[in-house]
Amino acid sequence: MVDNYGREINYLRISLTDKCNLRCLYCMPNGVEFDDEYINDFLSFDDYKFIISSMAEMGINKVRFTGGEPLLYPKLEELIKHAKDSGIDDVCMTTNAIGLTERLQTLKQNGLRKVNISLDSLKEYRYKSITQGGELKDVLSAIDKCIELGIKVKINCVAIKGFNDDEILDLMNMTIRKYVDVRFIELMPLGEARKIYKKGYLNIKDMINSVDGLEKVEDTENSTADYYRFKNSKGKIGVITPLSCSFCDTCSRLRLTSRGFIKTCLHSKEEIDIKPFINKPLLFKAEMKDIVKSKPERHHLIENKTTDTDRCMYEIGG
Repeated sequence: MVDNYGREINYLRISLTDKCNLRCLYCMPNGVEFDDEYINDFLSFDDYKFIISSMAEMGINKVRFTGGEPLLYPKLEELIKHAKDSGIDDVCMTTNAIGLTERLQTLKQNGLRKVNISLDSLKEYRYKSITQGGELKDVLSAIDKCIELGIKVKINCVAIKGFNDDEILDLMNMTIRKYVDVRFIELMPLGEARKIYKKGYLNIKDMINSVDGLEKVEDTENSTADYYRFKNSKGKIGVITPLSCSFCDTCSRLRLTSRGFIKTCLHSKEEIDIKPFINKPLLFKAEMKDIVKSKPERHHLIENKTTDTDRCMYEIGG
């Protein structure tokens, strides 16, 4: 699928649930609670299967499962296998990694190739503070198990001034010792992060330029990150800068929320309800072609310093 600006759209991010087992301060508002039985009242397992198969037929070759926390979705393993069996070449997941270690073997057997793991601090007390209860040892164990099994690991770190800016080099140094990529993401004025954005924003480009011994490397994955590395390191260092430097001209993605809406841009208010087209193959494909053509040329974060969407990240898919 190609949009009106000549961009090939081949990447679908699928949110499986709004629910999360952590309460990260920049993501989940205080007071949000989920019923123990709640997973997703909007799209069924068969709905997801239909969407994945149909999108694969239309040229989507990369799928990333997100949440909330996708590990809380009870049929995650089955959906990953379905994506692989549907011809999706690149089956990935973004997770906080709590409870991941013991499920990795099955996830890999079912087709999981890559995992993005959220990790904002290597200090146990800080990690517990920003996640409001997470255990750092669980995350570090999952990272090591992924490496052992040959699953590609990217660590996503939201860089926050006054919180973890003194750990940036420690996180970078992980790439010297381990086969991981560590990616630093600019704090965005989106959802709960609006409350800390003014004091917490850190210009990551300036930070990277101040580190000695880094060399820029070519990105072979059409990623949203610019990549660097230390000489002879095992992994790379990525910088994702939607505020100080837009990457809209190469955007190849769509987002499916757990409520059954397609978002063509993370920062846009526009959401298209595709539930009426599920299990109607011809209508679904016609609608998706129209949706792709409606994808905006770019977001306006840089000039407006704020996002247009009213949703929090956990409602969109991290």
